[in-house]
Amino acid sequence: MSKKPKTLGRFLTKKYLTTSLLLLVLISIFTFAFQLFVVSNESPAKDFSANTIVRSDYHKIDVSSLKSVDGWVEILDENNNVIYTKGTAKERKNHYTQKQLLEMDGLQAIIDKNIYQLGPVYLELNSLDSEYMATFAPFKGKDGKNYTCIAKMPKKSLRANISPVYHNFTSILTASNFKWLPFIFIMLLLIFIYCLRRYSKSVKEHLVAPNTVLIDGLRTIKNGEYSKKIHLNAEYEYVEIEDSFNHMAKQLAEAEQQRISYEKERQLLFANMAHDLRTPITTIQGSAKAVADGLVGDDKLDQTMKTIIAKTDHMNELVNRLLIFSKLESPDYQLQRQNLDLSELIRQILLEQLEPAEKNDIALTFDLPETPLEISGDPVELRRVFDNLISNGIQHNPAETTVHIQLYPLENQVIFEIKDNGTSIPKELQEQLFEPFVSGDSSRSTQNGSGLGLAISKKIVEKHGGRISFVELNEHEKMFQVVLWRQQKNA
Repeated sequence: MSKKPKTLGRFLTKKYLTTSLLLLVLISIFTFAFQLFVVSNESPAKDFSANTIVRSDYHKIDVSSLKSVDGWVEILDENNNVIYTKGTAKERKNHYTQKQLLEMDGLQAIIDKNIYQLGPVYLELNSLDSEYMATFAPFKGKDGKNYTCIAKMPKKSLRANISPVYHNFTSILTASNFKWLPFIFIMLLLIFIYCLRRYSKSVKEHLVAPNTVLIDGLRTIKNGEYSKKIHLNAEYEYVEIEDSFNHMAKQLAEAEQQRISYEKERQLLFANMAHDLRTPITTIQGSAKAVADGLVGDDKLDQTMKTIIAKTDHMNELVNRLLIFSKLESPDYQLQRQNLDLSELIRQILLEQLEPAEKNDIALTFDLPETPLEISGDPVELRRVFDNLISNGIQHNPAETTVHIQLYPLENQVIFEIKDNGTSIPKELQEQLFEPFVSGDSSRSTQNGSGLGLAISKKIVEKHGGRISFVELNEHEKMFQVVLWRQQKNA
């Protein structure tokens, strides 16, 4: 059977019941003590006691109180023989054994211990076997002899006449003419205040204190401080509230960091875009103005026009890549996945890059599987990734560089690696290679690049659920690695 979870409702109910029970117990203890120690011990029952009515001259014993309960007095000599009786005896005895005397001895114990003040006496009397009860008082007679006075009465008469001095708490007030009322009121008030403070303290610890901490935490969030966590030091639903609040604060902090990072990236993107567009625009503007002013001779006109066309092509490439990068940034962009042979795709790209490699005196080597290596991916976007990596290896390395391409499966993944022994990339740029407008060259951008190729490649690979990384193998060798899943795995 599953254990019921702790809740605030169960806690408040439990506290209410325990506090009420404590209040009831304290009031009961106070009432008990008040009756035991404060209420007068004087009782009509003491008029029945042999110690009260005994006289050295037993002929002068007053038995009026005993007559009210059908009792009488018997005087015993040293041998327990009855030598004198006063009052109307309900039974005649000439002699008592010790056992008979003990059977009647319960009433004296009740009177001595004041048991009759704490509850109905007949409950005590019912536990005795004798039909009669008595009290005893040894005394010396006028003649100097030892006698025993027995005040004897029927048990049924005791039930009717000996009862608690006060049956309930209200009768105490009535009997005492309200003389104890201020004391009783103050004591009850103190008991109530004690229980109320105890209940309030518990509620404050479990409800008020956590709420105060929670409100302070909300104010902190309102002021834009998301890193501060709260600790409610409480149980029940507050444990879940604390976890949810701290999780929310963590998400807000991460969102704020992403917003700041995105804002910086956006500002940097616009600044770099303006810089990269300004250079070809300036060249085009200068060349066009020179042609318009007739400053370019016929022998240089053709070269000038080629320069203008090259710069416009570069601007067009930059704008196109910006559009691609913006498209990949959108969370709504969906890949057009299909099953494709990655080995065949790489072969097609290599065939297209053989001529540029020969032109730049780059040794292009490769190691591709002979069998198809199928994956689930977008062929257009993946072509963009591998074409960019191979093209970078050819265009951004000096002559006589060896570029080696390897493709191989590894469990449920496909690994693409492109290594070269060409131009090294500065340490300070290696961690920023996949950011927009960052190039591995000493300058931020080159004549043949836009600085967006690796950033676009990273976005595409991550859209496929894979990863792309740069590794500096040694002082002369570097490598780009792409890891893709053979089965579809979303980013």
